[in-house]
Amino acid sequence: MILETHGDVCRLGYLRIIACLLEDRQPKSFDFLAGILYEMMRSVEDERPSHTIGLITRAVNARNYVTLAAEMGVIDRGTQSLGRFGRIYLALRSSEHIRDYVEGKAIPSVKELITLNEAERFFFLWNIMIADYPFIQYIVSWILERERFTRQEAMNYIMEEAYPEALKKILSTLPKKKREQVAREAEEAGKFREKRLAISDKTGWIRSSQYAKYRHIAPPRLEWLVDTGILLRMGRGKYEVAQPYLQNAEEVSRIMAMTPTRMEDALFNTLSKLIYRNLRAANMYEVSRTLVEGYERIRNGDQVSLDILKKTTFLLLMEDDKIADLRTIHDAFNSLALRFPDKIYVSPGTGKTINIAYMNLNETEI
Repeated sequence: MILETHGDVCRLGYLRIIACLLEDRQPKSFDFLAGILYEMMRSVEDERPSHTIGLITRAVNARNYVTLAAEMGVIDRGTQSLGRFGRIYLALRSSEHIRDYVEGKAIPSVKELITLNEAERFFFLWNIMIADYPFIQYIVSWILERERFTRQEAMNYIMEEAYPEALKKILSTLPKKKREQVAREAEEAGKFREKRLAISDKTGWIRSSQYAKYRHIAPPRLEWLVDTGILLRMGRGKYEVAQPYLQNAEEVSRIMAMTPTRMEDALFNTLSKLIYRNLRAANMYEVSRTLVEGYERIRNGDQVSLDILKKTTFLLLMEDDKIADLRTIHDAFNSLALRFPDKIYVSPGTGKTINIAYMNLNETEI
């Protein structure tokens, strides 16, 4: 669960820039990254999209986005270099226009910097579902039940029901020192509704420290769901669930209730087919060719986890308007390994994972 957010970190597209700034894999301090990100945003001369919140207009906004990037695994907090999700993003073809911006080859519009394509929307949906588990799952289940709601209604539910429950659920997974802090926060959050109702006038509520806490935690998550295509913004402070999710609400809610591992598989194998019906099923040749491309894009001299390669392949296929579930991609990899035993070497990873130590294929051989 993401334990640190700020009210201004609403646009997931900015995290793509942070990933590109870390492409050389050299450690960089958060303040250094924030400084570069802020200066880059100052160079973008463009009309800001109307009614868009979460734009970087101050140095503190940039710093908060760097913190979010670390919470979401775009940055590895321990090494202060590229994290797991940052590495996967850089393997996507759609990262190339952000690279051009970082390298000074192009200056995109503000809209281009915050707008995600279909593959990126799925990538960030996967990202937040892992990083913010189980908090975001509670929120998604609630919005599917409501269908339409106001920002204030959502804030009250998120902070007074979902937030304390999510904190309690993660307690056993935390180190002892952090566990004590989060337990205190969960206990305090259990009193949020009572305290809010005790404030009789609207002005007093908006000026309260409790409202400030609500604003820092709840609205960004609503906007992440807008960016990933689950929610639509219907005017000031109003939202409704996008039709593909509403039409499959029962199945999506079932996925939200799964354990993290099962949920992650269901995102790729089930939810993607329900939501992205415009994508064509990839044939085995297309999957195999994309596996080879994905390996070349993500390896960077390292061993590559087969699990990460399969998910990178999935995203690359999406960029070509195609789709294949993880089992199909796995079967394609096994077929390649049997056909080319001298060109693909695997080794055991930690637990049940498999790493690809070496893969030397090109498209003409497939």
